[in-house]
Amino acid sequence: MLLDPRLLERITPDDREALVEVAHFLRKAEHAWNRIDGGKQCELNAQHHDGGSLALCLRRAMQAADELIEASEGADNR
Repeated sequence: MLLDPRLLERITPDDREALVEVAHFLRKAEHAWNRIDGGKQCELNAQHHDGGSLALCLRRAMQAADELIEASEGADNR
């Protein structure tokens, strides 16, 4: 994933730190979700599945955060 160069030049070290923090808390949320028994997870997912399970949404959000962190790697080297 490549960020638009105009956006990349405006990303500050604090912005990247915030992205890392978002990724950290998403991983904590996934860890908390995984503490729930697998059978109950399935039942909970059956009750709520508008566009994807909570686990899937967490996975996609973590992937997005990781990709943005990676794509913004050169931003704080100005």
